[in-house]
Amino acid sequence: PDSADATNLSRLVQWLSSESDYPMQIVYADSYADLSRILKEKPDSIGWTCGAPFVEDHSQTGQQLVAVPLFKGQPTYHSVIITNKFHSNSKGLVDFKGKVFAYSDPRSNSGYLVPTIELKKIHASPQSFFRMTLNAHSHEGSILYVAQGVADVAAVDEYVLEYIFKRNPELKKKIRILESFGPFPFTPIVTGKAVSPSVLARIQQALTKMQDHHEGRLLLNELDLDGFVVKTPDFYRPIANMLRQVKPPVH
Repeated sequence: PDSADATNLSRLVQWLSSESDYPMQIVYADSYADLSRILKEKPDSIGWTCGAPFVEDHSQTGQQLVAVPLFKGQPTYHSVIITNKFHSNSKGLVDFKGKVFAYSDPRSNSGYLVPTIELKKIHASPQSFFRMTLNAHSHEGSILYVAQGVADVAAVDEYVLEYIFKRNPELKKKIRILESFGPFPFTPIVTGKAVSPSVLARIQQALTKMQDHHEGRLLLNELDLDGFVVKTPDFYRPIANMLRQVKPPVH
């Protein structure tokens, strides 16, 4: 994250640690695979992950769902297909056969799973359809690749796209939104399997009551979120169904 994002996330962790009486320190993972590894090796940890990794990790390592952020009042978001303003004739993902595609992470729901599902409908895959696929390591990286002309097209998280556009109007001028898919369950707050029910409840209480506290409201405003709600893992069933279409079941 950039310095502003890092400051906001650090403040969120400090506030959540204080409100839930659960000691936390912030650590940044390099990828969703890295985050999954951390939560498995340190199962008393809390993390902000993506819906697709959560579905897999909940099943395989007992990862627990804490809460789901509210974006525009809903616990959902869209996968948005973007291109550079120079691609004026393109209307959607399927118009980029033989082009360069950027994605945030191979386990990202909005960045990789969704476009994979869409290409599957025309009997293609990212590897067979595009000339090259580039792992940008973040949605911001995908947006920059498209803006700079390094990639022709990308699939990105709607929330991240709007967050970046709001803070970088010049970047917005270089990007054209083509289409969106969804809505999908928003990226969840999770814990490893060792976090006790009582601690989990305290963290949930702190998150769902953020808007009732002055500092909590300030943080939500900085993060462009409206709050948090508690959901069961079944809320992520739509993503689980998508994963089953592209991956064999893990036993």
